[in-house]
Amino acid sequence: MKNIALSILSLFLTVSASALDLTLSDCRDMALLSNENMRIAENNVAGAGLDRAVARTQYLPKFAGSATALYTAPDSELGNMMTMQIRGAYMAGINLTQPIFTGGKIIAANRMASVGQEISRQQLRATKMDVIAEAEKSYWTYVAVLAKVDMTESYLAMIDSIYDMTNTSVELGMTNRQSLLRVNTKRSEIIYRLNQAKAGANICRMALCRVIGVDDTVSIRPTESVMVDSILPLMSFDVSNRPETMILDKNIDIKRHQVTMARADFLPTIGLQLGWSAYGNIKMKGWAQDESGNPVPYSSTINDNNFMGVLSVQIPIFHWGEGIKKVRKAKLEVENARLTLDHNKRLMQLEARQNYSNLVTGLELIRSANTAMVEADENLRMMREQYEVGLNTLTDLLEAQSQWQASYSNLIEARTQYRIYQVDYLRSVGELE
Repeated sequence: MKNIALSILSLFLTVSASALDLTLSDCRDMALLSNENMRIAENNVAGAGLDRAVARTQYLPKFAGSATALYTAPDSELGNMMTMQIRGAYMAGINLTQPIFTGGKIIAANRMASVGQEISRQQLRATKMDVIAEAEKSYWTYVAVLAKVDMTESYLAMIDSIYDMTNTSVELGMTNRQSLLRVNTKRSEIIYRLNQAKAGANICRMALCRVIGVDDTVSIRPTESVMVDSILPLMSFDVSNRPETMILDKNIDIKRHQVTMARADFLPTIGLQLGWSAYGNIKMKGWAQDESGNPVPYSSTINDNNFMGVLSVQIPIFHWGEGIKKVRKAKLEVENARLTLDHNKRLMQLEARQNYSNLVTGLELIRSANTAMVEADENLRMMREQYEVGLNTLTDLLEAQSQWQASYSNLIEARTQYRIYQVDYLRSVGELE
């Protein structure tokens, strides 16, 4: 179904040929749909399900059939002038083998398969989170660069306005041409920055196209903006919902079942085997005496069948302590798996704390950048009004515009970085889904 949806989407993009309006949710869905690692993880989940189904068959009896055709020449001499002719003789049968007790090995294998299935699901969750994180970061980075393009275009429009005013003043003899040259130099600098921003936006667009699985010639128009209010999520350092934690925890279960498997190798095993076979077309030839004692030839054909039942019990007696040593080693591996879980949980909790600290710092930077932006707006407005009536210099106005541009750029970067911090935090506590 996903392949069909992806094909339809690709066809739509090919036909539409140019532009795609994209929300953050669209970006996530398309990335999940097209990512190769997601499909590999989904196949692994399906494979783990098949492994579990295979493990369940170990409880069931096994049936095997056999058939043999024989041809020997010459005939076999049996003595007393008798021969056995085996030309076209046959043997056929069917066997049933049923394990009754295997020391707990079959039960342990089934439980391990069940745990393996859950591990594959958690690996799929981890892959999904990685894909979503990459998609969201790529989306917000592209949105930020586009915002900088818009900001630089606004900055250029301001400079164009100043250029027109200065040019008028030069024509009226109110100022010298040096001022016009200064404005034009600034304008050239801004055009250079604008071209840089557009080139960066194109690179980010192509990167986003790769993430969502579309051709890199497709034009993408994000419908969301980083310039919206950011809300600090509830503080939590619980990493129990992270797929990595769950995988490590399930790995302990795997090791426990391996202890059972090691112990089962040195416990009694009981099995039942039933079989039925048929054989025929075996011809016997020889001589017999009649009532008068005279030899007469005779022949017979053998066709028969039989049934067999076997109950077997195997009891290990002495292996020089091999079983005890293997069980002890398996138990040590359980302890190592538990220690690995504890160690990694501490690291993941530290990561969650650091990411939440980044969020708090990022929110403070947004507030500072907002304040600086408000002040830069007001300062630019005042400087422009005063310049128009000759109360300040061109240098003061250009400096105010530079401060406005820097403040606006800082605000975009602060809000974008906060979005990225948010993705990292949600990923670190297992909530990026």
